[in-house]
Amino acid sequence: MLRTFSALLALCLIALPIAAQSQGAYLVLEHSSGVVTASWNPAETQILTGAQNGLAQVWSAEDGELLQSIDHAGNPLTQALWSEDGRSILSADESGLVRQSRAEDGEGIYEWRVDGMPIQLALDADGARAFVFTAAGKGSILSLIDGGISATVERSGAIVGAGWSADGSQLRAWSEDGRIVAWDAASGENLATYSLPHRALLQGLQWNHDDSRLLAWFADGTVAAYETDGASVNGRSLAGLRHRSFAQQAIWSGDETRVMSWAADDTVHVWSVADSRSQLVLRHEDWVVGARWDPEEARVLSWSHIYLYLWEGETLQNRFQHDNLVRGAVWNEAATQILSWSWDGTARVWSP
Repeated sequence: MLRTFSALLALCLIALPIAAQSQGAYLVLEHSSGVVTASWNPAETQILTGAQNGLAQVWSAEDGELLQSIDHAGNPLTQALWSEDGRSILSADESGLVRQSRAEDGEGIYEWRVDGMPIQLALDADGARAFVFTAAGKGSILSLIDGGISATVERSGAIVGAGWSADGSQLRAWSEDGRIVAWDAASGENLATYSLPHRALLQGLQWNHDDSRLLAWFADGTVAAYETDGASVNGRSLAGLRHRSFAQQAIWSGDETRVMSWAADDTVHVWSVADSRSQLVLRHEDWVVGARWDPEEARVLSWSHIYLYLWEGETLQNRFQHDNLVRGAVWNEAATQILSWSWDGTARVWSP
């Protein structure tokens, strides 16, 4: 469904304002198909990309030289990420193959075959285990130490997300009907099943740093913050905001006093958890797909259609252009570079 939407949206080129347009990326990494993910290694000396052509590739962040390729036999990748120390790479494809490879030379370390297409692949806090969850409702904990599978879980329904608890003791998955399931990460035993009080179609969740609160966003445009004890959610939201169309995502600020949310109403809102009032509204010409604060939370990077926008307050400082839909973007640690990736078959590095 995402591919169909993306293809249709790519045909609907909308004239956007040309003020503050960037002259171009200083590093362009060319692929033969759309790029689904990209990231710097911990030292920010290399860039990992994963593409629909089934390749996870490692590039020099200095000059764009291709250093390694990890081949998934043409099966489109769904995830690719660095290990915590940057020495290995985890990659997953639509066939259900998950692979751990050495970053140094691309040689395989371990492989796992899971049931269904992976929709989530995440490391625990120690970087010793990975939790993979598939569209078939199956989850597995993969050991990056010995290549084993230490626990498996299963959940029926239309799953929209899954992940670890903050301390790594629990696994969670959540579905479109607003139900959350938690399992013990050691045994796979079901610990709790509970529901969100808002009854619209759930789009996604994000917990805060200690799992005491969570953000939820819905197809009716509602974004709400709730208190939770890991086995239930208080019936009344702490704070919330309503977009005019379905909410795409929301994230906490570092001190958790603010939330940034974006939606198909062409806006990004930064709003206060204390009183639910918008402090900043960034208006776009099209559906906002993603947004991120810089590390100091002084500027906002957002992406909509083929453009990335750089904002300081409500002022547009710069705009960067791909040739097709932007899939995602991240800042480097010093906020001196932006890495973005797109359906146009490129990952690009920009100077903000």
